[in-house]
Amino acid sequence: MEIRKQRNYQQALHLACSRLKEMDPEERAQKAGATYTICPNGKEVLLHFFADPQSIRFPEMLFVAPAKKTVSLVTRVILLHYLIHADGIPLTGRWVGYKDIPGGLLYAGVFARRVTEPLARRFGRSADQFQKAGLRCGGTPAGLGDASFTISALPRIPLQFVLWEGDEEFPASVQVLFDSSVDHYLPLEDAVVLGQMAAGRLILRSSQLSQPL
Repeated sequence: MEIRKQRNYQQALHLACSRLKEMDPEERAQKAGATYTICPNGKEVLLHFFADPQSIRFPEMLFVAPAKKTVSLVTRVILLHYLIHADGIPLTGRWVGYKDIPGGLLYAGVFARRVTEPLARRFGRSADQFQKAGLRCGGTPAGLGDASFTISALPRIPLQFVLWEGDEEFPASVQVLFDSSVDHYLPLEDAVVLGQMAAGRLILRSSQLSQPL
């Protein structure tokens, strides 16, 4: 299964690179809310992915991250798809669940299994830990539920997380909300992956917070 996933992402990366090479990087940067610069080695698009700066150098499609960290295959695919898909529409300020994105109902079960259910299991009895993990990941408080925050995943894709703690009578629940413009910036399948990556970051940060100094 993992080998097949790897091959699928490799193919997706190849196709995305080929497509983006045919596009104007300055126009793509403008539509995506990224920064475009001309440097000695070519042209560069800089954007922030979960607050981490990521540069893509044209025309060789070279990815450059802080401290020369390796940019994962999945991250590269998400960044390229974001630049390709972005049409520059402003954020609406209207939050919607994944199933309410046009066409999202088809993948809503997958989104729940990969994103909201793992978060509910990990934080269902610990709203305080959920809030701390969110703020440590660069989130800002949202003032909803028992704990909530908003994280900027990409320049024009904010994510809002809301937790209601569970008890003996009611199970915990988590909502992950998107601005209703999200389908103008990412395909539906990538929105699932983005949510999964965000959930993984929160769970990892929570584990780090729990470790003794």
